[in-house]
Amino acid sequence: MKRIYIILLLLPAFLCISCRKEIGGTNVRIKDPVRHYIPLLQGDDLQMIWHLYNDGPNPLIISDIQPACSAIRLISEQPSLIPVGDSAIMVFVYSSEENINLAKHTIRVFGNILPDGVAEMAFDVSVVRPTPNHSDFEERLLKRLHQPDPQHPQTRRNDYRTDDLQTHEYYEY
Repeated sequence: MKRIYIILLLLPAFLCISCRKEIGGTNVRIKDPVRHYIPLLQGDDLQMIWHLYNDGPNPLIISDIQPACSAIRLISEQPSLIPVGDSAIMVFVYSSEENINLAKHTIRVFGNILPDGVAEMAFDVSVVRPTPNHSDFEERLLKRLHQPDPQHPQTRRNDYRTDDLQTHEYYEY
């Protein structure tokens, strides 16, 4: 009877010791980790796709993904394990409703990443206010040239010279 109690007490201890394995660090590569985006209208969303590659000798275990701002959210499924030689795709959406002007943000991925346990992805975008007038300068100038000036009632439409608009050069890209 005494042997059964000893075996029952030692069995869980052996099971806990035998299941423990340390997973070492691994090397991670991020495709294009620092990005600069074109200006974005305030209120629009910016979708960003990052590829995270595990180039190291051990599987990558991601413990946490922390965006630097609450306007950034992960819309894809958060990867928790990336096998050796494999990759994961992370899709983020940045909402520009709360920001104006230049916005620089960082997204940190925590896990068994060498050397510091963190990988960073950074981006910047200039958020501009939408304007009610969507015409360009030339359209506004032509409109102004073809309307009589209310300050000078003696002027007529034909008094304005539009020859200057015909002579400037256009560049082809």
